[in-house]
Amino acid sequence: MTTNDPSETQSVRQATYLQLKDLILSGRVRPAERLAESALAKRFGVSRTPLREALMKLEREGLVVGERNVGYTVADLDVGAVCDLLRVREALDICAAELACARATDEDLAEISGIVDEMAALRSSSGMTASDQARNLELGLHIHKVIARATRNEALLRVSEQIYQQLQLALWLEVLWIDLADSDLAEHRAIADALKARNPEAAATAARDHVQSSLRNMMKLEELMKHRRPPTGA
Repeated sequence: MTTNDPSETQSVRQATYLQLKDLILSGRVRPAERLAESALAKRFGVSRTPLREALMKLEREGLVVGERNVGYTVADLDVGAVCDLLRVREALDICAAELACARATDEDLAEISGIVDEMAALRSSSGMTASDQARNLELGLHIHKVIARATRNEALLRVSEQIYQQLQLALWLEVLWIDLADSDLAEHRAIADALKARNPEAAATAARDHVQSSLRNMMKLEELMKHRRPPTGA
């Protein structure tokens, strides 16, 4: 597929990226599965250029892994490693929540409340669509970035961003494969309410409870992964 129209070219790139991302997150391609570029280009009806751009973008998001002379494979999910990262995240989130109670501006707190309100609005319809779920995850990640930023501690913000980047695949799968009901919304609201009250003890407890919930979900996710992982020697 070739085009000289910049807007159409951008549309092809975005469509290719979204289609490939959906294949991965829906489990239609399995963790650790090699991605054959020629087959995918044919499947999506695109040239190799937008496909490679999509793969590079997904690599930055932690959903695929690229190796020289090998190509790209779907990122494998090491639940043990994810749990280790979550324990580090727990300490960082607790620290961020406590510091933000003292250092967040009224504007920071208003932004955090607004994010929770938008998450709630996504649930106001009869059911969340795939795009709603994607937006919900984006909001869930963004609220923690805003909290970290509100600490005015650049070291904490930098390390938190690194941890969240490494957790991205696990967080996507947690949202899409685990029935969270409205637990994530309630947990984020508890954090926001504690910050608004500038109560560091309540904020720390809410932050800890939120990460502990993710740790429990990882155990459920591990069971689901057993049915989606390629058999040994395949």
